[in-house]
Formats: sequence, C-alpha cells, structure tokens
Amino acid sequence: MAVLGQLRLQADDHAEVAIPRGKAATLLLLLVGHHGRLVSTERLVLALWGEHPPRTAMASLHNHVWALRSALGKARPGAGARLRRNADGYQLDLEQAECDLIEFEQLVAEGKAAARIGDTPRVVRVLRQAVGLWRGETSHLTALASSPVSEMVRAWEHARVSAHEDCLAAELELGHHDDVVPELHTLVAEHPLRERLAGLLMRALWSGGDRAGALEVYRTTRLGLIDALGVEPGAELRDLQGRILRGEPAWGGPVVSAPPPLADTPRQLPADTADFIGRERILEGIANSLDPARGDETVRVVVISGQPGAGKTAVAVRAGHRLAERYSDGQLYADLGGGSAGPRPPEDVLADLLRALGVPDAAMPAGAEQRAAVYRSRLAGRRVLVVLDDAADLTQVRPLLPGTAGAAALVTSRRRVAALPGVTSFALGPLTRREGVLLLTKVLGTERVGAEPTAAAELVGLCGRLPLAIRVAAARLVTRPAWSLASLLAKLRDRRLLLDELTVAELDVRAGFAVSHDALGELERLVFRRFGLVSTPDLAPWALGALVDDDPGLDQALHTLLASHLLEPAAAAAERYTMHELVRVFAAENAHASEGSPEVEGTTARAVLRALFDRCRLLIEVAHRTMPPPAGWLKPVGPPPSAALPPPPSDLIALVSRNPTAWCAAECETLLEILIRGAQLGWYREALDAAERLSSFLAMKHRRREIERLYSAVARAAAGDARMSARADFGRAHAVAMGGLLVDAAAILSSCAEVFDRFDQHSALMNTLVLLSFCRMKLGNLQRAEQLVREALDLRSRAGDRQCEVRALRQLGSVLISAGDPESAVGPLRHALATAEQIGEADLEAVVLSSLAKALIALGELERADEPCRRALTLLDELDQPVGRAYVTLSHSRIAEHRGQHREAITTIEDALRVFGEFAEHRGEIEARHRLAVNRLALGETGEAVSLLRSALAQARELCMHRTAWELDRALAAALWRKP
Repeated sequence: MAVLGQLRLQADDHAEVAIPRGKAATLLLLLVGHHGRLVSTERLVLALWGEHPPRTAMASLHNHVWALRSALGKARPGAGARLRRNADGYQLDLEQAECDLIEFEQLVAEGKAAARIGDTPRVVRVLRQAVGLWRGETSHLTALASSPVSEMVRAWEHARVSAHEDCLAAELELGHHDDVVPELHTLVAEHPLRERLAGLLMRALWSGGDRAGALEVYRTTRLGLIDALGVEPGAELRDLQGRILRGEPAWGGPVVSAPPPLADTPRQLPADTADFIGRERILEGIANSLDPARGDETVRVVVISGQPGAGKTAVAVRAGHRLAERYSDGQLYADLGGGSAGPRPPEDVLADLLRALGVPDAAMPAGAEQRAAVYRSRLAGRRVLVVLDDAADLTQVRPLLPGTAGAAALVTSRRRVAALPGVTSFALGPLTRREGVLLLTKVLGTERVGAEPTAAAELVGLCGRLPLAIRVAAARLVTRPAWSLASLLAKLRDRRLLLDELTVAELDVRAGFAVSHDALGELERLVFRRFGLVSTPDLAPWALGALVDDDPGLDQALHTLLASHLLEPAAAAAERYTMHELVRVFAAENAHASEGSPEVEGTTARAVLRALFDRCRLLIEVAHRTMPPPAGWLKPVGPPPSAALPPPPSDLIALVSRNPTAWCAAECETLLEILIRGAQLGWYREALDAAERLSSFLAMKHRRREIERLYSAVARAAAGDARMSARADFGRAHAVAMGGLLVDAAAILSSCAEVFDRFDQHSALMNTLVLLSFCRMKLGNLQRAEQLVREALDLRSRAGDRQCEVRALRQLGSVLISAGDPESAVGPLRHALATAEQIGEADLEAVVLSSLAKALIALGELERADEPCRRALTLLDELDQPVGRAYVTLSHSRIAEHRGQHREAITTIEDALRVFGEFAEHRGEIEARHRLAVNRLALGETGEAVSLLRSALAQARELCMHRTAWELDRALAAALWRKP
C-alpha cells in the first residue's frame, strides 16, 4: 500500500486494486496513519462528519469499512481481517513491507540512531531510502489539505522535509557540497520560509566558494520572511551571514579558548546500585537528552519524577555514571531533601556545590543570589553534570541550574517539576513483572527464587512491582533464610497488614508515602483517601466529584495529586485517574482511620460510597433514556432514581445525553464495580434497577461477560429476596445463553419461571418463557419450544407487554421454520412485524424482518426475501448492533447461495464469521461455518468444507446444541462420502 505521494493499493502480483473514493479513502488514510493502534468509533465519526454527523453516520461508517476490507482482501487473501473491529473502534494492522509510510518511519528512526553514534555515511544511505519512498506528485495530499486528515497529512509532509534536511546536512558533513546544491535550490524554492534549508544552501554555496550566491540566498530568505510573517531571520541564519561577510573559513567559527580545568575534578556521584534492574529505555532517553554532542545552545535539563519507592535516585545515579566520560569536567551531586519535612534551602546547597568546585569557605559569598552567580561562572564553558536528587519544587531547583551550554542537570523529584525551560521529563512507573522477579533473584539468588517461581511472581505483584517494596520483601527473606517465599506471601495477601509487612530497618514503604501525603492540603488529602474507598482501577472526574460533594477546588486538588505522583493519569482517551496498588492500600488505611468502614451503618465512609452509588444510578438513567430498550429484557424494576435524588451537574447530564453509548463504553468497568459494591453493601434493589437500565448498552454491545458478572453479583446480594433474585437470575441467564451454554441457561430460566408464576409477575414470566423456548429450540426440542412460546402468548392480555408479544410471535415463527413449516411461520411473523412497526421498536423490527426473510427463503421466494433482509441491515446499522447485523448478513447470504452465487455468499459469510469471533458469539460461529461448508461443497472444495464442518460439530456438541449437532453430523457424513 502506498500513501506517500499517491494513494495506491497493489496486489501480490503487482496488479492495481481500486480503492474506494471519498470518505472511504479518507478513512483508509486515518487508519493507516494510526496503524497498529485502535481508533475509536467516536473519533472516526467526528473526523469524517464533524461535530454534527448525520443520523446514518454509523451505517455509512460500517459500509466504508466493508468496502475497505473488500479492497484489502482483493490485494492479498485474508488481508481484510487486518482491519479489525472491537467494541470501541477499528484498528488496521500492517507490516513494514506492506506500507510505504511504515517503511518511511522505520528508516527515519534508523537514520536518527545512526546520527547518535556518528555514523554519517549510514545516515545518508538510510535517509536517501526514506525520502525516495515519496513517489510522484503529492496531489492526493494537496487535495486533502482541507479534509479531516489535513493535520496528519501535514505531519507526514513535515516529516518528509525534515528527513530530507537531515540527509542533506549529513551529506554536507561528508563534504559533498557541490552535489547537493541543485537539490537544495529546488527545496528552498518549494519551502522558502524554512530557515534550516536556507542555511544548508548557504553553507553548501559558501563551501564551494560561492560567497555571493550564499549571501543572495540570505537576502531572498530574509525578504520572504519579512513579507510573509513580518519577522527577521533567526539568530543561527544571521550568525551564518555574519561569518560569511567577515570572510571566515567555510564551516569554521571563532576560536574560543577552553576554560582551564578545575583544580580537583569533582566526582561526587554515589556508588551505582549493584542490583539495578531494567529502565533501559529511560536510561537511553536520558543519555540522548543529555548528549553534549547535540551542540544545543541552552543548558540541557532532565527531570525524573515518580512516586516514593519507584527508584528515581538509582536511575539518576546509574545515568550519571554512564554519562561520566561525556562530562569530563566532573559530576556534582546534591541531596535536596525534598521528601523531608524541611527541604534544604538553595543557598545551603549552593555552598556545598561551590566547595566541590574549589571555592574555600573564606571566599564563600553571603547570599543565595551571589552564590548562584559564582556557581554559574565556575561552570561556564565546562562539561559538568549536576545531579540534583529529591527536589521539592521549582523554586528550589532553579538557582541550582548551570547557566551556559556544555553543563547539564539531572533532577529527581517526587513531584512533576514543570515550567523549567527546555526540560525533558521522564516519569518512572513500576517495573515489569519480569524485571521485578529479576530484582528478587539478584538479592535472593537464583536457587531460592527458582524453587518457587509462581510464589515469586505473585510476591512481585503484591509489591505493586515497586522497586522499594520488592527490596523490602527481599530483605525480610534474606534475614530469615528458613522462610519460603510462600510464607511471606501468605502475610502479604492480607491487604490490611500489607504495609506493616513491607518495612525493614530504614526501608519503609508506608513512610515514603506518608512524606508525600503529609505535604498535601486538606482537600487533596480528602480526595486521596476517598479514592482509596473505591476498588475500580481508575476513576473519571464525575466519580471523584461525587466523592467530595463536587467541591469547586477539585480540579486544583487533582493537579496537586498528579504532581505528587499519588495519582496518575490513566491510559485512556478520556480524562481518568488511577492509583498505584500500594498507594491505594495506604489511601484506604487513611480512609478507614478518618471515616470508618463502609460496612458499618452511619459512618462517613458508607455515606460517601452511597453518594457515588447514587450518582452512578442517575447517570445510567440519563443514558438509558436515549438508548433503545434491549429486546427480551425485563423493564427496570424502578422507581427511577431521578424521582428521589437531586440531579448531578447539568454539564455532566449534557455530556452523557450527547453520546450515551460512548459514555457507557468509557465508563463500563467503573459502573459495574460501583453497582456490584452497592449490592454487596445491601442496596441490591437499586443496583438491580440500574443493571436493568444499563442492559440497554450491555446487550446492544454484546458485553456478555460484564452482564454475567453484574447480574451474578446482584443475585448473590438478593439471595433472601425471591423476586429480586429471580430478576437478577433472568439477566444472568441471558448472558449464559449468549455464551452458548443453553442447557445452563434453560435450567436458570426454569427456576425463574416458577418464581414469577408464584408471584403473578406476568410480564417477567412471559419474557422468561420466550427465552426458554429459544433455548429449547436451539437444543433440538422443538415440541417443547413450541409449547413454551404458546404459553407465553397466552399471557398477552395479563402481561400487557407489547415488546414481548412481538418477540413471542417471532419466536413462534422461528420454531415453525425449524420444524420445516415455513409457510405457517409467515403469518405470526407478519403479525409481529406490524406490531413492531406500530410501537416503533427498531431493533425488534430488525429481528422480525430477519426471521421473515428466513421463512421466505425456505419457501423459495428469494426476490421477496431480499427486501426484508436489506431493511433489517439498514436498521441494525443505524442502531450500531454488529452482532445482530452479522446474523442478518448470514440470512442474506442464503439468497446468493440459492442463486448459485457461492463466491459472493462465501465473502458475506466470512465477514459475519469475523464479527462473531470478535464478540465470542459461538452460536453464530457454528451457523456461519455450516453455511461456509455448504458453499465450499458447491464449489467442489470438499477438504475445506470437511474442516469447517468438523469445527462446527465440535462446537455444537460442546454447547449441547443437539439438533444442530445432528444436522452437522449428517452434513459431514455426506461431505466425507463425496471426498475422493
């Protein structure tokens, strides 16, 4: 695939494959530009249609994706599967050899790596390859200049020109000035405002003896900058002009005498850590940022920040030792005491640094400003690395920085030290699990850790992969050689005692956290400890607001907590915050001490969790109002929370109402955890009501595991309340059936039906009988399935549930089709369709249309079947229900199959199978493989058909789908008989 210069797609045989135009082409560019990364559906819709997309945007997006998959499949068999979908968006997976953009990025990275080690010939060779990938005119990029991908396209163009500049600069370094002059003339004409290009051309002409030409380039560039931007050229270009005017040698510069060496070169770095593990990428980044060979005109500053115990000092010391040769005039080290109650004043630190630089106490200046001036003078022109460990804040750090280029500073801090000029920041997170086990092994020895590998891995996990905590655990084991790793592990598993166990001598994980905590203000401490009350991995601002009664100072409190590394930004597209596992234990300790236990009535902790639980319910209700009700689910038990609770902030309601599906997707894990916790605390009825409202989203997105986890928890909490427990079990049965475990689902539903019948819950009973009929039908008991659905229809007048009536009529039609009587099925299905249209339930209308199409196909009325299939697909596209759409697509493929269009049918079925696989819809996978096998057999591809049938048969038997298994067994026997 080519996107650099012209948008082209080539097959393996080099034949050109047509790419869809318009928004499909734009979509392809967006996905290529984010190759290997998920792009959310919301972002794609926004990019393609702006902030006010049409109602059919989702359907159009799916159509564009289908067209792109088809084109990719034509280019390479199976390549359509590279464009993957999950519940949140799409991702295009490409390899370097398959796309010129990826190859370009890789070559540019190789060129930069070669430049760092001074391999100039390789820089030229690699970057020439990269620039050469831009073939032909950039007409498609120009055409897209005002499109949604314009920013991405501009970034590509900028990268191309920058790579070209780097390549030409390297060629000049090799002395090829005459060779690059024509090329530079062309580039300067194309980009007249790029001062670096002008400077390269001036140097090339100057080196070739054409001083007049070089000065003319300066004059032309200056006039262009003034005319276009109203600015003079930058200092570098002006300096270059001055050197040419003064007649200095090409590439030369004024002679600067080196400062005299220090009398005693300071080597103050502490000893390197013997058991240091990992952090190689950060160490490489520090080395690159502090490389004196970069020739920057400013002081290079690197800040390493992280929570207590992350190993900031160890990283800084190791980096300092690695850089010692580059900073030959010495390395200074100062502990700033930022983690203590009283950080060291800058003037005291400066006095220590000046002594190290040879200033005697008798000549020591009196004040901080005078000491800083002498300090900067002593460092001027020298290559000295200053390591400032454990900085409190910017005020403490700024006077300690060198004043001229050549020297550099490496700062560590518990807080993110922002606003320093030219600073490069690195945040230390936990070690990887592998690195944590290696650290444990370095301290305890290979034999001891190797004897208990599982315990070692769990031990590292309980330590939160924090270096300090792992060292403490290892130290405890070192002093107790008779202990096994498992014995310490047993102590650490009790979270209430975890931090008590992670202390030995001066190493104390809790004490490290306490220092950062004690520096917080009152509101920051409140947010911090209440975060510890919640078990969710991360929290959004709306949840944090509920925990502190929407205090107006929340935003500033979050800023402080983030700066202190007590909270961290979560890895999510939206604003969310998370907390390290051990920090959360510390926060929970503080919450328990200050606010009591949530399990105890009347405590502040219980009231705080109730406020969060109620906000969760209110927002779920807001989302539920604007989402279609899920077919076949019970209506919420009620009453709605808005009837009794004050509303949340209006901007929050607007956010949820604007795109309830996207909000539910982003907050799903948080919502589930809060509802489950509420049920456990005794609020199971309210949790059940919220769960039944959230089912609009969970069912639509086929979130089977989340449904089962939520309803199972509510059922356990409601164990003593037969009606509420049965409603929760009904939701759980839905999830079990979605997973293909129909025998288990039928058993749960039978128990639910008994309870609903006993308590005269007619609507609930009717819904239960319909779902139970479906299970029995798929298990092969058609007689019982028909009996159950007719019992459900007998409840119509008492239940008063029009949606369930539609589903019951549709289920009756499905049973009759399965029984081989499609003619009798048409009547109930048309009745169901009329009712669905009358009550305006689009998702019900879609599933009925699908069943009606099946009946017509079975009757051989293919032309009449095509129209309901297409209507159903349109409706499901608008509802963004990919699994339902895949089932209808499967039905639609039968039309092509009956017409003998087997290749077309196979392509359609494979698309459906891919969706079933993405959502673990096992029943759909079985049906899709069956239909694929039928079409493969029709084309004489018996081997492929046999493999498909065997796979489908194994799945059907595993799920106890007896009738389906019987049909597949017969089909397999017939296929094997045909096989040569």
